[in-house]
Amino acid sequence: MKFVSPPHPCIPLVKVSWMSHTSDVVIVGGGVIGLTTAFRLASERLSVTVVDRQQVGQEASWAGAGMLPPGSPGHVDSPEAKLRALSHSLWPGLTAELQELTGIDTGFRRCGSVQLCPPSADSAEDLARGWHSEGIACEILDAARLQSRIPGLRPTFQHGVFVPDFAQVRNPRHLKALSLACRRRGVTFFENCPDVRLSSDEGRVVELTTGLQRISAGHVCITAGAWTPLLLEPLGIKLPVSPVRGQIAQIRVSSLPFHSVVELGKQYLVPRPDGLILIGSTEERVGYEKGATLGGVSSLLEFAGNLIPALEQATLERSWSGLRPASPNELPFIGGLADLGNLSIACGHFRSGLQMSPGTAALLTNVVLGRVCVKSVDWVNVPLLDMISR
Repeated sequence: MKFVSPPHPCIPLVKVSWMSHTSDVVIVGGGVIGLTTAFRLASERLSVTVVDRQQVGQEASWAGAGMLPPGSPGHVDSPEAKLRALSHSLWPGLTAELQELTGIDTGFRRCGSVQLCPPSADSAEDLARGWHSEGIACEILDAARLQSRIPGLRPTFQHGVFVPDFAQVRNPRHLKALSLACRRRGVTFFENCPDVRLSSDEGRVVELTTGLQRISAGHVCITAGAWTPLLLEPLGIKLPVSPVRGQIAQIRVSSLPFHSVVELGKQYLVPRPDGLILIGSTEERVGYEKGATLGGVSSLLEFAGNLIPALEQATLERSWSGLRPASPNELPFIGGLADLGNLSIACGHFRSGLQMSPGTAALLTNVVLGRVCVKSVDWVNVPLLDMISR
């Protein structure tokens, strides 16, 4: 029971009752990883509750460009490549499942990617060698083939690599489908809950409170992106993840000059079939400050114009930003902590949260169901997981 102090001495004390809710699993953070995990756990016939500080699917998951690089499970040895390959293998099935359950076309499609070499680079052999080492098909492009793939590309670019299995998805549509699919699987949502607090006792998370709601669960998953460290701090857990702002500009052209993703280092152009092109993205360590800026958007538009001069005639539709959760080595934490047996986390994916969401959800589902020992999985960020202190 909670008592609220009266705003005026003449007003009597009002007694406000706490509302209680119990679930097999509570997921704090309704981004793409939280929603995918909720969908998977609900499909295992568990009762699942998702709690979010605002409407679900509105933070970094929504703000990304939807780029899905390929992977090959049989030819990888690094943690990043393993999780990317696992996710790549799961995307088509997840998309078909969501389409059947919700009728929503998420825009998932195999579009390929042209990865450009800077003008100062001699060749694309190093890029190609990296993909071939993972068993992924790619084609080295000379200047003529680059122009064929990207008409109007500035001629200073002479070398590149085409990766045909690269795919894309439209983030807002995918999140809408996930949210609806979760509801149809019986997932409970508590949205617009900015004040979420976890309490623990005797090595377990015993309760989550938000507003006048008390929620208890057999297992708690934290998938709150850049806000995850703030949720864990009251439990004495220090997670080395910080927000990095990324801005994106969206332009419209009357006719798409290219149909594949175009990448130059960490910057990119992502064409949509309806004539929209996304230009991304910035990396800014400005804390939890969101919002598109004149400088950020200008730099993106300049990048696009320098790459393909004809894009300077495009119409600027809109711009936005999101906060990526970055770990020191840009690899995610996925798993649990020995000190709190019923708490799991998935955080720190940086620029790869959307693309790695199916694999991350599969791993987290297995952790919750006790099918895997987190410490034994070598794609979990074990060195950094060991650094987390209470």
